[in-house]
Amino acid sequence: METVGSGGRLDSGGLDRSRSSSKLVALLVFFPPACFRFSPQLSARVAEEMGVTLGEEVGYTIRFEDLTNSGTTMIKFLTDGVLLREMMDDPLLTKYSVVMVDEAHERSISTDILLGLLKKIQRRRPDLRLIISSATIEAKSMSAFFQTSKRRRALEGEELGPRMDPAILSVEGRGFHVQIHFVEEPVQDYVQAAVSTVLLIHDQEPMGDILVFLTGQDDIDAAIHLLNEEAQTNRKHSSGLILLPLYSGLPRAEQELVFSPTPRGKRKVVISTNIAETSLTLEGIVYLVDSGFSKQKFYNPISDIENLVVAPISKASARQRAGRAGRVRPGKCYRLYTEEYFSKEMSAEGIPEMQRSNLVSCVIQLKALGIDNILGFDWPASPSPEAMIRALEILYSLGILDDDAKLTSPAGFQVAEIPLEPMISKMILSSNELGCSEEILTIAAVLSVQSIWVYGRGVHRELDEAKLRFAAAEGDHVTFLNVYKGFLQSGKSSQWCHKNHVNYHAMKKVVEIREQLRRIAQRLGIVVKSCERDMQVVRKAVTAGFFANACRLEAFSHSGMYKTVRGSHEVYIHPSSVLFRVNPKWVVYHSLVSTDRQYMRNVISIDPSWLIEAAPHFYQHHGQNSFGK
Repeated sequence: METVGSGGRLDSGGLDRSRSSSKLVALLVFFPPACFRFSPQLSARVAEEMGVTLGEEVGYTIRFEDLTNSGTTMIKFLTDGVLLREMMDDPLLTKYSVVMVDEAHERSISTDILLGLLKKIQRRRPDLRLIISSATIEAKSMSAFFQTSKRRRALEGEELGPRMDPAILSVEGRGFHVQIHFVEEPVQDYVQAAVSTVLLIHDQEPMGDILVFLTGQDDIDAAIHLLNEEAQTNRKHSSGLILLPLYSGLPRAEQELVFSPTPRGKRKVVISTNIAETSLTLEGIVYLVDSGFSKQKFYNPISDIENLVVAPISKASARQRAGRAGRVRPGKCYRLYTEEYFSKEMSAEGIPEMQRSNLVSCVIQLKALGIDNILGFDWPASPSPEAMIRALEILYSLGILDDDAKLTSPAGFQVAEIPLEPMISKMILSSNELGCSEEILTIAAVLSVQSIWVYGRGVHRELDEAKLRFAAAEGDHVTFLNVYKGFLQSGKSSQWCHKNHVNYHAMKKVVEIREQLRRIAQRLGIVVKSCERDMQVVRKAVTAGFFANACRLEAFSHSGMYKTVRGSHEVYIHPSSVLFRVNPKWVVYHSLVSTDRQYMRNVISIDPSWLIEAAPHFYQHHGQNSFGK
């Protein structure tokens, strides 16, 4: 594992809203968003090793959940996003003496913001110790980022504390040797190649579990289907295999199966997305099959469309994946790409998320921290000017930024207080004026989880029938209200969820998030009340937050093609929506997903006149003054 330790001094640059002196009482350990669902398990393990109570000396904080004690907690696990929110109240992190940023090579947006802010904080707090760690980090470039030049020190003339340049430390891991195998020729179908490799391992290698990296649920389902077919036709080569999928949308009970001990005489085959690359360790893995691909987000600021595409991984990811084998004994890694491709064509590092993502949430976080000169911020990897301008435009249109690109009062500061994407936060604020905050808080909570439905191979028809029981003509957001109402009326029953193909764990999380949002709303002065059955005001509130995502059905379109009002891009309602095949004339959507087409997810029908009511300045600016019904 490579680590970079930093003790240099940096200037305040917008972080001067807190005193620089502090009583250092806590050690903070940070894990990136990929570890969100595993932070409780990690902190529980550390507490167990130390012989202390979880929530006392050792605790964790994730979004909407805090298990720490301000008087006794000395080690705290949390995500980068949570730490950024803590900085809004304590910009210099005066509660902490050490900050450890683990898995820094993942380079999420929040990680890059955090690294830039930590560099600034050290200018005011040279006593703060930073540890940046990863098994595959480019340590020299990270060290250079935290380096304080001698010339600058001389200009500043400071002798305020210890002068310590970043140190690079290498810590030997305890893993066993992993033998690497490459294919001789490029493979045409990596899913089929992965299946063939699993069967080859099972046929020729000693017992030991197998971990396969594929790109997403579709690939994983296809691989399991092919392995099950092989089991039916050739039991000799596939008997004894326990096939386990692993991806973020999988119900928690099924995710937990990958941690269960492998029965004697059996071999587990865990087929996973890159969630298993850094977020968790499966102790029994001996053999690793690496497809060489992963799904990654790429944002086009010109079209304002964020695509999830299959892309080649980097050498850093390849090394990280190989390290999953050899935890309990010497292992083998089978790479489904050639050695020449790995050495000559594969990129050394992945593209930082900062350079391929929508930056709306990033900008408001920095603005809330008092960083006004965002383009001059010291980024580990600079975002594109086009993406930054697009983010500023959206935030201005939402009324979150003023003409000077500063947070508006009170709306801008209120949105920054709500730990959700700004469009959802604006929807919540608008619900206060429209008198439907009870309903909108429920919708916001549902939009904060991945999905409230249980998807799986062979259940599409049953799921569609279940959705019809809750479907609302207005669209998905009102349908969510019906599901939530049914869940409460059932007494929050898991059996009710199973019967209706509703994700029980997701609904429990919705209840928790909604309660947290209710408390935040009340703190912000929002009167939480219901509109009863007036769904028009609910739709108006959704429009107030998502007016930038408005679309119009193309005249005489038999394929259900819509055009976005902004940009005139072709989009379609996703088949999972209750409005699929209904095709109302005007809609707004929550997000876009790209496969063979650009699909709108979480869609609600609107009246076009509401767009001008919600944001006349936005549509006038784009020349959209006229809306035909």
